[in-house]
Amino acid sequence: GIYGYSKELLNAAQDLKPSDLEKSERLEQLRFLHNKKSIFVHLAEHEAIGVDLPSDIALVERLLRKEN
Repeated sequence: GIYGYSKELLNAAQDLKPSDLEKSERLEQLRFLHNKKSIFVHLAEHEAIGVDLPSDIALVERLLRKEN
């Protein structure tokens, strides 16, 4: 799935302390939920590739070119 955050929520995130659950699970989404903030989740119907490193961008760009 895809998580969506508003700009305001992302700006406020720096003031939210991570919960013990977030630390143990290593999921930043739990910080928002623990602090009673809403997040939007969209379930994808296809396999997705994470873009976590600058080198991942080139891979995704190559795959997008193949589909067109």
